[in-house]
Amino acid sequence: MNKWKRVGMTMLSLLLAGTLAACGQQQSSGGTNESAASDEVLNKIKETKTLVAGTDATFQPFEYKNAQNEYEGFDIDLIRAVAAELGAEKVEFVDTEFKGLIPGLQGKKFDIIVSAMYITDERKKTIDFSDSYYPGGLAIMVKKDNNTIKGIDDLKGKKVSVQIGTKSVSFLKENYPDIQLVEVEKNVEMFLELESGRVDAVVTGGPAAKVYAKNNGTVKVLDEPLTKEEYGYGIRKENQAFREAVNKALQTLKENGKYQEIVEKWFGE
Repeated sequence: MNKWKRVGMTMLSLLLAGTLAACGQQQSSGGTNESAASDEVLNKIKETKTLVAGTDATFQPFEYKNAQNEYEGFDIDLIRAVAAELGAEKVEFVDTEFKGLIPGLQGKKFDIIVSAMYITDERKKTIDFSDSYYPGGLAIMVKKDNNTIKGIDDLKGKKVSVQIGTKSVSFLKENYPDIQLVEVEKNVEMFLELESGRVDAVVTGGPAAKVYAKNNGTVKVLDEPLTKEEYGYGIRKENQAFREAVNKALQTLKENGKYQEIVEKWFGE
């Protein structure tokens, strides 16, 4: 093989390698776009301009129904803002008992869980979560005139109201088996059990408990929290592009100040 023939073949090889690399980059980029394009939730939002959210609307100030049977709360306002960032013009809420939210999501009754749900390792076995959108943690609520219960150790042998399917149930069963749990279906039932004297205390999410105590006046929340958790939106494992879009929307709302406005409206922080 002469000199010029070798040079020509070398240049041809370099050209071919560059072409293959460019094709590979295009395929890789196209794969990312294809992932987003094939996400059923994002496609549905694009087509219907609607995000469907499952919520247990009994947990003030996160989600509840007002006197006009309209959805209100911190979660309600925040997910509407998130949905707008995703291109949705409205959010359709599906009122569901808390214990039925994860099965409902898996059964595609709605696209996302918006219901003050803690991000836990146990729940991550079946669903994924967005990034945290608010700090939480379990707390103890007692009657305002109760001076004998000052902490979790004082609940031994006492009746404590908890909501079925929540972290309160698993936490107390695993760590404090001597406590008598009174499990109820709806969040408001816990507080009614306490106010009527049928239980000695309530264990529930701290932020909501503090707002309820402030508005009620007959109960109080003990200062020392039992746990530290984070609230997140429940999302099906196959909808990773949707999850990334939700996280991006949350970040945008925090950067433009809208998130803080909603926080201050509902928690006064």
